[in-house]
Amino acid sequence: MKTWLLTPALASVLMAANYPEPVASILRENCLQCHTGAAAQGGLDLSTSDLALQGGKTGAAFRPGSAEASLLVARVVGGSMPPGRKLAPEHIATLRAWIDAEKPQRAAVTEADVIPLFQMRCVTCHGKRVQEGGLDLRTQASRLKGGKSGPALVPGKPEESLIVKRIAAGEMPPPKKLFEAFVRPPASEEVDTLRAWIAAGAPPAPVRPAVEEKFSAKQREWWSLQPPRRPEPPVLPGAGGRNAIDAFLLARLRQNQIGFAPPASRMTLLRRAYVDLTGLLPTPRQVREFQADTRPDAYERLVDRLLASPAYAERWARIWLDSAGYADSEGIIHEDRLRPQAWRYRDAVIRAIERDEPYDRFLTAQLAGDELADHRAIANPTEADIDRIALTGFLRLAPDGTYSPANGSVAERMNVIADEIEVLGSTVMGLTIGCARCHNHKYDPLPQRDYYRFSAILQTSFDPYDWVKPTERNLDFALAAERDEAARHNAPLEAEIRRLEKRLEALPKEDDKAKPEADRLRKAIADQKAKLKPKPDIRALYDMGGEPSPVFLLKRGEAQQLGERVEPNVPSIFHGGALRPYVPAAPFAGTSGRRLALARWLTQPEHPLTARVMVNRLWRHHFGRGIVETLSNFGRTGSPPTHPELLDWLATEFVRGGWSVKAMHRLMMTSAAYRQSAAASAAALTADPENKLLSRMPPRRMDAEQLHDSILLATGRLSAERFGPPVPVERTAGGEVVEKASKDQWRRSIYLLQRRTTPVTLLEAFDLPPMSPNCSERPLSTVSTQALEMRNSPVVIEHARYLAGRLLDEFPARPARQIEEAYLRTVSRPPDAAETARATAALARLEREWLAHLSAQKVTPPHAATARWHALGDFVHALLSSAEFLYVD
Repeated sequence: MKTWLLTPALASVLMAANYPEPVASILRENCLQCHTGAAAQGGLDLSTSDLALQGGKTGAAFRPGSAEASLLVARVVGGSMPPGRKLAPEHIATLRAWIDAEKPQRAAVTEADVIPLFQMRCVTCHGKRVQEGGLDLRTQASRLKGGKSGPALVPGKPEESLIVKRIAAGEMPPPKKLFEAFVRPPASEEVDTLRAWIAAGAPPAPVRPAVEEKFSAKQREWWSLQPPRRPEPPVLPGAGGRNAIDAFLLARLRQNQIGFAPPASRMTLLRRAYVDLTGLLPTPRQVREFQADTRPDAYERLVDRLLASPAYAERWARIWLDSAGYADSEGIIHEDRLRPQAWRYRDAVIRAIERDEPYDRFLTAQLAGDELADHRAIANPTEADIDRIALTGFLRLAPDGTYSPANGSVAERMNVIADEIEVLGSTVMGLTIGCARCHNHKYDPLPQRDYYRFSAILQTSFDPYDWVKPTERNLDFALAAERDEAARHNAPLEAEIRRLEKRLEALPKEDDKAKPEADRLRKAIADQKAKLKPKPDIRALYDMGGEPSPVFLLKRGEAQQLGERVEPNVPSIFHGGALRPYVPAAPFAGTSGRRLALARWLTQPEHPLTARVMVNRLWRHHFGRGIVETLSNFGRTGSPPTHPELLDWLATEFVRGGWSVKAMHRLMMTSAAYRQSAAASAAALTADPENKLLSRMPPRRMDAEQLHDSILLATGRLSAERFGPPVPVERTAGGEVVEKASKDQWRRSIYLLQRRTTPVTLLEAFDLPPMSPNCSERPLSTVSTQALEMRNSPVVIEHARYLAGRLLDEFPARPARQIEEAYLRTVSRPPDAAETARATAALARLEREWLAHLSAQKVTPPHAATARWHALGDFVHALLSSAEFLYVD
């Protein structure tokens, strides 16, 4: 019967004929309205028990003989069905009793029913890369062909089939593989299904026609799914703007009878530009140079200098690393194993940003750098060649504990892939693709089928059925010089380790007297091992070669519930529009071209999302709020753009300008909007209370890295060293996590070890985010622990005293000059007369109190110089903890 012919009346009659009472009445009164005919929600038609067993998009409505395993019971017990009310307990009990009393029915078994067993239990050892015993179990032809022991199965004769015999004997999977390959033995139900399939003659899976998704006009017309259209900037006579950005903003402001705030002072603008672009404060010398530059374009020249500085690349690389989910450890389990080579991705990002790599090329290298050129054919790679491969680490940054047997199952592998899709979707596309993993997206036109089509693009690199542990996936790519240097470094250490191990082995095993010596040797061995340099390689993503495992839609997102097979493709809402279709083609032998085709599809000039998402992120970091406030969600549950025409103009300008990120920075920072002050008039507070129209610049607190690095710069301890392995961190006796710095040289926070379980305490207090899997937009909190960290951290106190010592050395016996320099180095301005007078009095009082304290502590002798140093250190500490230091107007 064709369900689309059913009327509600006919469906009611069918229910009465197919279900016993009172089951028929319960379903008719509570379910018939939503689950009958062609418009049945979720494709589930409950008109007859056969249709209910056939099920919908999430599977069969019930399982005869098992109410606990039935989706219908789970939904009514959970309260999601019927919507808006909960079924009466006695009705739920009736449904349970009816299902439990139904006799289980076995439908015709086909290859589709046994594919989960082969995929989950077998192909790790009998698949693409490994075919133990010459046996490949991926296809029916290869199963019938068999391996060294003969065919794997004999259609119609399960007891004569080798695969059944081996499973029954406990030989497949081999016990040792349960640990080595992280597989699980098949459940009894799976073995029963395998027997039934073979007994039925091993019939193939039914061929289903390809399904092309259909969308309503309303779904297709959503603003972020339309290609950006370049509008003409409004013409506003006498508006006072400096570029097109101002024209768009002022047009909206004038509609509300307000305008921009007055321009910011030159010193405010100087500090704002430095912190925004470099993440650092200006030095006193840079302050004086800008004050002395009276040229009309002094500010524009300043912006150009900052964009050309190495500090700019380090600052904006940190912002990208948040979006990418960068970490130097795997996460997931308590061990939080380190990723010794992840830093190569960080360095490649810094270099790409420093040379203003066009964003389309930057993105292409991260998605498919290995498919741009065959690295296997490059004998003498340049730094650019190595960086191109290292950038593919973009899709290797999500938490990954699959090196551990407890976390290496197929389901856990699929979680890793899901996290990488989340990173790609949120960072590049501004779509919540992950919401379609278990069912159709509730709000956006993203069917569940599209999620698995999209994940299939990564299947040639991340094959959950032919998995490579993260610790074994790195590329050994022409790093001969580094390997030689590491070997020279490690040789004496390894010799010493062997010597210590021999001494340890020679000790009596049960002798308590030997225990202290054994403990000492074990510690010495551990210390030597900690000094070993890791094997130089690159944490890269690359095609594994060969035909990957097929990809299936997973019912309810469960790894064991394989549905229909899908092919790699981009979301179908984009099919048939202005964009070129996704067509993968291998650029050279040994790779599929799937990811390269995705990169080229994403970087089409007409793409609705790629340019919009990027310029919106840049805007947020300059103006405190994105034009679309939800940076990673341009869908229906995200925020609508406050200035849609401006967003489209910026996106098209970005593409027209060759995807230059520096050009976008320059455009935004030279606008009148960026140069206005934070002063809010009464009219602006009334018409624009949340500052969504940008009637003033919002004051912003420095983020964690800006604060950390600016403290180091202000106190004179910031190292200029760049690149290389991360600086280790350690936990002090007081529980604070700090970097292991050399005496007077501390590196920028981007170069510190980013271990998920031991974040640096100062950074964590000021909202350093956990990467789970990434962070599109950091939270901004104001909590007491931040003030306590600044007040009590021994590291912050040490930095303050270091600057105090420098001021005393540079300006001996000149307290007024010391005060002036302290202000310039911390808040980027000289003090006024009143501030100087207050500071002078405070220093004199502090010096007396410190002298008295040192005398009471019987410090011999209680030097006045020590008291003066401590007093000035307290003063500097107060400046570093002040709101003026922490906030940027």
